[in-house]
Amino acid sequence: MKERGATLVEVMLVAALILALAAAFGVPGYRSYAASRASADAATTLASDLAFLVRAAQNAGGDEGASLVIESQDPLSYRGYLGRPTSVDPNAKLGAILIERTFGGVSLAGAPISTTTPLLFATNGSAQFVNGGNIAPQHQTIQFVLICSAGGKAAQVDLDLFTGAVTTGT
Repeated sequence: MKERGATLVEVMLVAALILALAAAFGVPGYRSYAASRASADAATTLASDLAFLVRAAQNAGGDEGASLVIESQDPLSYRGYLGRPTSVDPNAKLGAILIERTFGGVSLAGAPISTTTPLLFATNGSAQFVNGGNIAPQHQTIQFVLICSAGGKAAQVDLDLFTGAVTTGT
């Protein structure tokens, strides 16, 4: 009796069938998981970027400071600069771009900071923003609420304006 093994063509067909089944069931599940995590991932990145801007302002020369400028709230897009916008401080200017991020599918739903209100970081580690033409009190914590357009939980980043401390939560 002649024993016969699998041919290379048969092995390749079985491997292709297994790969097609994995793609049919695995990829949509992974995409759904990634979409549900988008707001939490964006919040973690935003928190790191805020902490970086606090440190950049502390290390900047003179009264240069740093700024976070929201470019778009949906999708969330922002830039971090050395310096302050002349619209807020006529004696200053925006310097080099330190950070530039866009989070597709994530929007900034709640925050006192918007496309018209930059967040300013001082050399002493504190932060401030202009609200209704006045500088908002520094003895408060502001919240950035991030929402994923594909569902999932909202995520939150808190910034203590007085100390510059940054925390995340969901």
